[in-house]
Amino acid sequence: MLFLKNRVVSKKIKQLAIYTIASCFIFFISCKTKQVSIEATTNEDSSTNSIQTKGIVSHKYKPQGCETIIVCASTNTDTLFLIPATPLQEFDTDGLKISFTYHIVRIHNPKGCHQGTPAQISNIKKQ
Repeated sequence: MLFLKNRVVSKKIKQLAIYTIASCFIFFISCKTKQVSIEATTNEDSSTNSIQTKGIVSHKYKPQGCETIIVCASTNTDTLFLIPATPLQEFDTDGLKISFTYHIVRIHNPKGCHQGTPAQISNIKKQ
């Protein structure tokens, strides 16, 4: 008789353990957050919402580590210095006046380059 009681108790403990594990599994699956596709957000064309900016390509900070800087004289008294995140190709000429759209990117400045903010430059045109 004692053997049957132990067997019943053991069976109930096993069932309780299985139900607990299943409940935890369902809980963790239901609490999983939805992942947003990063590719979908970065592929949006930001240039449609951007304003054309005018600037001058400069190499004067090359000794400090900045290969190319675009100097933008804004309507305010502040001057904006942009570091192109990608090469400017045929527009990488010192003193060249260009118009473009830009989007600030969160990357580190090149080593030794403390002048400017990294930006993705697009829709470049000579002036």
